[in-house]
Amino acid sequence: MTISLEPRGEEHRLYLDQLAFYLRYGRRILTAWDHYSARHSDPETLQPHDEDAYGLRQQQRDADTLAAFGRVYYHADELVFVAERQLALLTPSDRTRRYAGQIRELNDATQSLYAVHSDWLSVRATLPESARPGTAAYEEPLAESLADAWAYLDQWTLHGQAIFDVNALAKGQSPAGRPSPVAAPPAPTAASMRR
Repeated sequence: MTISLEPRGEEHRLYLDQLAFYLRYGRRILTAWDHYSARHSDPETLQPHDEDAYGLRQQQRDADTLAAFGRVYYHADELVFVAERQLALLTPSDRTRRYAGQIRELNDATQSLYAVHSDWLSVRATLPESARPGTAAYEEPLAESLADAWAYLDQWTLHGQAIFDVNALAKGQSPAGRPSPVAAPPAPTAASMRR
């Protein structure tokens, strides 16, 4: 498959739309979490008032964030790959160096997400037959996997805007009507996010 570096390319536009959806909802989830955490924790020690309720709410945050990232997950590496190529075509500046750092963070987060998912699939394969969704034997390792993924999803929430910023710069510098096709990166090792 070939991905066009042209900022107006149809596939790239779809992936950007999916990322925009994630950024909106990811930020809402994070804001709701911050609000919850502030209300349900001691302001001096930052310890939760009710650890069990706090833990359940944290698990919900993790699951909601992953669900919002769902469609982006399948193309996150492609978004990063295209942004890296677009950056390579731009004139170096303090701004592009800052974006390059953010894109590296997104690349690291993406590879870590794929690794966490692969680990979850390995753990799930070793669960006993009786460990089904809804049982503690299934839900506890799933919650641990979601907790591991959350930090990397948060990196996408924090730095995902850089994909749009780089794309806008590339759009301003790309020759009109001249897309620059490049080979797509290899498919991620984790083929799906299904539980």
